Amino acid sequence: MQRITLVGFGLLASSIAAAIKQAKLPTVIRAVSSPSTLDRAREMNIADEFFGYENPEQWAADSDIILLCSPILHILKTIDALSAVKLPTVAEGGKRILVSDIGSTKVEICKAGSKLPSSFCFVGSHPMAGSEKRTLEYNDPSIFENAYWFVCPPEGVEESAYKPLLQLISFLGANAVVFPPQHHDMTMAWVSHMPQMLSSTLAASLPERLVENNYQHYAGRAFRDMTRIAASGWNMWHDIAVTNRQETVRALREVRDGVDKTIDALDSLNVVCNGIPAADDCSAKLEAVFKSGNDNRASLFVPGRNAAGAFSEITVPLKDVPGAVLKVLQPLADAGLNIRDIELMKVRENIAGTLLLAFKTHEEALRAVQILGLLDYEVKER
Repeated sequence: MQRITLVGFGLLASSIAAAIKQAKLPTVIRAVSSPSTLDRAREMNIADEFFGYENPEQWAADSDIILLCSPILHILKTIDALSAVKLPTVAEGGKRILVSDIGSTKVEICKAGSKLPSSFCFVGSHPMAGSEKRTLEYNDPSIFENAYWFVCPPEGVEESAYKPLLQLISFLGANAVVFPPQHHDMTMAWVSHMPQMLSSTLAASLPERLVENNYQHYAGRAFRDMTRIAASGWNMWHDIAVTNRQETVRALREVRDGVDKTIDALDSLNVVCNGIPAADDCSAKLEAVFKSGNDNRASLFVPGRNAAGAFSEITVPLKDVPGAVLKVLQPLADAGLNIRDIELMKVRENIAGTLLLAFKTHEEALRAVQILGLLDYEVKER
């Protein structure tokens, strides 16, 4: 791969560029974006060639891979613009340019990409990585590490045609999953798009009887966790809703059916008198909901089936004192251990919290356990 063209130089595109720069690969990075973004990319020395969105003939020519990294509807407009580009075909002495994207829905994008002229080969893709941050200022060379990256080739296209994309995905540390576009959108509707709509609906449905008394401030971790993604920006989700409406609606209806079953299970409970349950409280239906939820939740983390599960995790109890987190992290850094993920759990005032640390290998996790054990921390593997 001699030249990669990244169209829409935001967080993910700049993170790809940063990873290539960090590895000092001899790949020319071509940034296509707005003037202000291009100016900043020059200042940060994170790309080598700079183009505006206009005149795709200029930035498409000589590319080995073109990766469309803008919002979904803009990706569709860019594909439409590329369809009018006249480049030499392989028969005319030219080369076939691989075109892909990082859009969160795939059916409509892949349908549009299949209509590109023969000088291009389109293969849709979608990395399951990102952040609430959107600009190149927050680029992270390791943002794709251990993430799933869906690849949706047209039917009948040989793997050799999109091998450079698979090599890029591997280089970035992600795990490629070859998936039909329809299966992608059906799956994402359930595990990503519907949860966003449900979270936004839950937060939007906060009853006035709570809000008018400021009682929402008493929300515990459950409500806060379930509404965390309700803070997501509308612009990106508009495009997702428009291009994956039917599957998302189907997922929401399936959840609605599940909620109705839970309501029915609650309604079937016998009345409790004076705090004492009836002899038969008819709780079997509700117990079945909880057990099914337990099983399905556990299935998300089956070893070898979840990319994030590849990390080896440890938990470290903390004291509620200033500098407690630093006292854990510093000796690990001094030992040269690279922490891949970190989470501060169960934090309440005057009560010890728990630090969750993730390492790429089991050996690194064991070494961290040994180091912290010598410092009298009660460390556990998760």
